[in-house]
Amino acid sequence: MQPFDRRQIIHALDVLTVLVSRDQKSRYKSTAMGVVWAVASPILFLLIFYFLFAVIMPLGIANYASHVMVGIVVWTWFQTSLTEAVTCIPSNATLVNLPRFPVVVLPVASVLSNAATFLMTFPVLLLLVWTQAGGPGLPYLALPVLMLVQAVLTLGLGYFVAALNVSFRDMRYIVPILLQLGYFLTPIFYDLSMVSERGRMILSLNPLVHIVTAYRAVLIEGRWPDWGAVAVVFAYSVALLFVTLHYFRRSSYRFLEEI
Repeated sequence: MQPFDRRQIIHALDVLTVLVSRDQKSRYKSTAMGVVWAVASPILFLLIFYFLFAVIMPLGIANYASHVMVGIVVWTWFQTSLTEAVTCIPSNATLVNLPRFPVVVLPVASVLSNAATFLMTFPVLLLLVWTQAGGPGLPYLALPVLMLVQAVLTLGLGYFVAALNVSFRDMRYIVPILLQLGYFLTPIFYDLSMVSERGRMILSLNPLVHIVTAYRAVLIEGRWPDWGAVAVVFAYSVALLFVTLHYFRRSSYRFLEEI
């Protein structure tokens, strides 16, 4: 795997900027509510979960609306990024066919474009959290770190599913199923304290569990996250990114033949 030179990096960054801008402009272009859907969608899910688990079958979780909203917003960034990354090569076949097109930026564009949506919903999340659990504190300085960890983890998985889907097109159907399973294996609408000790050990293998828990520690509990758990997830994510980027770049030589 040969490294990028300076001109390749500048070209890739320019292309990445154009791709993210294009995606943001077209994402809600044909909808009546437009960009409002970026905020409306997680709020609708919040209302459903609140009605079910705070009104109909109360789970007894403090600040439940904030608890659920944090999980929804964090998970949505992860889920939508992977869902788009898995088809980013065939859906951009025209660009991939262009000479010297930096195909390596396509999964990055998926992650960054959905990061922009994540940031759009963040003010609504903060408003809800401040209403229920109090205002910001010094631990908020940890938020950029948590976002970076989540971005690296998501990108590492994104490179893998994007490359694999080119030669194994069933991935576009498998990934949504795995994400649906991951949704229930991540404490979005429930709390880890409700799970048995053995169950917590199993769930701890899911890196999103530690990321969501870290966000809640900062936003709802007003304390610093468990830096040991965050460091482990980050180390795992960096290693995953290194391996999957290598796999993606080696596989990219076959993209033109298989798309």
